[in-house]
Amino acid sequence: MSKQKQNYGATIRNTLRDRILRCQLQPGERIVINDLCTEFEVSLGAVREALFGLEGEGLVDAHAKRGFQVVGVSLADMYDLTQARIEIECTCLRHSISGGDLNWESQLVAAAYKLSATPREEQESIHEMSEAWSVAHASFHSALVGGCRNRTLLAIRESLFVRAERYRRLSMPVDPAQRNVASEHDDLARAALDRDTDRACRLMEAHLSRTAMLISDAASEPDQNEEPIRRVPADVT
Repeated sequence: MSKQKQNYGATIRNTLRDRILRCQLQPGERIVINDLCTEFEVSLGAVREALFGLEGEGLVDAHAKRGFQVVGVSLADMYDLTQARIEIECTCLRHSISGGDLNWESQLVAAAYKLSATPREEQESIHEMSEAWSVAHASFHSALVGGCRNRTLLAIRESLFVRAERYRRLSMPVDPAQRNVASEHDDLARAALDRDTDRACRLMEAHLSRTAMLISDAASEPDQNEEPIRRVPADVT
């Protein structure tokens, strides 16, 4: 494969990933390959290659007769994803706190400061996540686990983090004013820098669970047969 074709594929894949995560392509929406071929001025094969790559990331479903569509969202998927994230994030965090050096500490401090200084909501709508905040948020969580040296664990963590982006955005309209997300991040950074591993992991579990709880509580008719994620304790100390 030529470098030019590889670049085309990467561009299409990155663009579609961004649209899916921003919910510009809605959950369950059918993806029209011919439209993408016209838009990107590429062959059918280039578009299909990009879509199969996104299928591997868990963002697109391929159907034999119906083509491709954006993976849907559901309470069941959200519960599974949140439980997996809690396990992996906390494992990476433990490794990071144990192995992090002065450079890790300085990068975490810088990432925490940038996140705290970036508005979370778009100026036009308090129900839409700021793109700048989304980038700063991803950098902060990456910095938290930056001391972990296990690349396999980090790759799994990154994949789950990306998949959770749609749920983070969907939680914005139901995010209560009393939830102080900035304080949650500050507490996480402080616990990590204090090398308080147990507290950092408790805070991480609570932090990840709250987003899922907001969406679950806002669902009009949640499935009573779903097994809920562990409820967050009222006071994490």
